[in-house]
Amino acid sequence: MASILGVGTGLTVWARDLVARGSALRKARRQNDAARGIVGYGEVPSESLLVGSSRSIVLGAPDETRALALSGLARESAASGASTVVIAEGARVLAGDLASAGCPGVRLLDSSRPLYEPLARRSADGVAELLDETFKLVPGAPQEAGAYVGALVRVLGHRGLPASVRLLAECPHNRMHEVIARLELSGAVDATEAADLRACLDVPAACRSFVEGFFREAVAEGALLADPLSMSVPSMVCVSDAALSSVPETLVLDVTSGQARALLALVFAETQLCARRRAPLTVVVCAGSVDGWDMLAQALRSAAGTSWAVVTSEALEFFSSEDELRRWVASSSRVLCFAQGHASSDLASSVFGEYDKVDVSYTRSGGGGFGTFGVNYTDGRSTTRSIKRERVVKPEELRALGRDEFFVLEAGQPGVGRGIAVR
Repeated sequence: MASILGVGTGLTVWARDLVARGSALRKARRQNDAARGIVGYGEVPSESLLVGSSRSIVLGAPDETRALALSGLARESAASGASTVVIAEGARVLAGDLASAGCPGVRLLDSSRPLYEPLARRSADGVAELLDETFKLVPGAPQEAGAYVGALVRVLGHRGLPASVRLLAECPHNRMHEVIARLELSGAVDATEAADLRACLDVPAACRSFVEGFFREAVAEGALLADPLSMSVPSMVCVSDAALSSVPETLVLDVTSGQARALLALVFAETQLCARRRAPLTVVVCAGSVDGWDMLAQALRSAAGTSWAVVTSEALEFFSSEDELRRWVASSSRVLCFAQGHASSDLASSVFGEYDKVDVSYTRSGGGGFGTFGVNYTDGRSTTRSIKRERVVKPEELRALGRDEFFVLEAGQPGVGRGIAVR
């Protein structure tokens, strides 16, 4: 009889311990779920992924989902009177996808449609203003470079030629005084203007070398640049035209490679001027990587009133560090993250922050054994709670996402959302 009582007492203690442990674990799990704050969004139409967000980052979206999301953004922009400019690598397929998805007025500028000319229809002062903005985005640019190019454009005008990136790349920088002398002899300019042009063009050799190198680099990078000798100025296209158009459109610029630093500097300088003049515009950067992105990024982030979206496949290809990504996240109103590779998942998961995770450990001191009165259990038990910092979204969760599954972080909304993009 005593032996049976001993067993009963031990089982009661064991069962009580098990219940207590289970209760502690369930409580910790509820606390952890609340602290993580992940909200299930369920199925979300791809077209609405970027709607209602003026500044977005999209990581890893499948091609079709990306096109539908951008088309929804472009339609929303058009409804408010703003055109959309998409800067993309290998943009022909994307342009077709955008047109199929219903983007308004899609126009592609690439090697087969070389119509882009950022200097088109600008005065000499307007060119100098644009290039002042451009050269701020290029490391090592001389202070006199903008004014120098403005003078070159005046010379082109006196020769009956339009302002053009290609013509400036071909300009005989070391012989401009000879060109001015011929213009003066022909009566195209008077002595006063000739003297003024010489003064403006009399800059250090380093400035001339910088300008010459910049425009030659832009031409080498920009197969989409217009040829001013084979087409009329009215047929040339620039970002400012799209921004000022009475009918919103979607202008797609194929920059071929994200390493096109000079060409991208021209494009972003245009967007800055549009923002300064409050011309409505939405800018989308859709590339794997961008050379010198940190400098160019300042132009986009500082363009107050301009909506933008940065769309890339892998976080680590585009953002070089966690600090850089965090700066962008701080400037954005929405971050969408689809599946990421091994290296990028660690970087991207940092975006969603950390929380205090409760860990529960359970120990029992003493033990049981066969004594005079049968099986005996001591009642020495303890539950220990510890706190540690853990990421809200773990890297392995990003790697394990299905094709159209995503996490989203939205400014002004508590917690992190999780959903599935549907077409």
